[in-house]
Amino acid sequence: MRERLRCEALLGFRELMVAQHAYFGEKDAWTADVSRLTPLAPCADGSRVPTPPDEAWLAGCHFRYAVSVAGSTPNDTTYSVRAVGVGGLAEGLTYAMTDGNADGQPVRVWPPSLVLEECHGVRRPEGTPLPAPLCEGAFNLKSLFTAQKAYFQEKDRYSESAPQVGFLPEPCLDGSRAPVPDATWTAGCHFIYRAEVSGTAPEQTFRLTARGMSGAVVEQKLTLDSQYTWSPADPGCAP
Repeated sequence: MRERLRCEALLGFRELMVAQHAYFGEKDAWTADVSRLTPLAPCADGSRVPTPPDEAWLAGCHFRYAVSVAGSTPNDTTYSVRAVGVGGLAEGLTYAMTDGNADGQPVRVWPPSLVLEECHGVRRPEGTPLPAPLCEGAFNLKSLFTAQKAYFQEKDRYSESAPQVGFLPEPCLDGSRAPVPDATWTAGCHFIYRAEVSGTAPEQTFRLTARGMSGAVVEQKLTLDSQYTWSPADPGCAP
């Protein structure tokens, strides 16, 4: 049960990170207004922990979450989230994380006891499991595929440059990234990515590669070409 509670807090943090980054993409600012963030999953029976009526909290299954923001300019602002366990085995459990930018550099402070790799196979409060580790690579290959196609619509060519097409995969939850062998690769969390373009514009094709570098996916490889052909077969990762 303790492992499941840690995973619940981790997933709550991750969902709030996604919501904050979506908000930042529109407003160039983080928000402390929890009503603007995605509601968190309740327990399987639909229940949530109680929240104090005079304070702004987001309620989940066994935790409630408070959000604060520091700084004001896009390149020098962070948000922090505190998760507080309520009732039963969750009572007394508290975790905190911080994300954002300071002096133009990314900042990520993550509780070391919350480890994503330990949560695969552990069901979320609503009863659904995490995607398989391989899906990290598959999701990002799909994003790179979409970025290449969008770039082609504008420029009538593909590009081997990830920054040029606007592709930057998320790092690990603690902010770290996989090591890359050379500048042709772009680092994500457990995977690194590369685009190889063949032919002369506009008659070009591309081949995208995701290579696992650590954890359960080490030495695994996925490829996706410009005709949306997977090798090996499409891993079937649902969003």
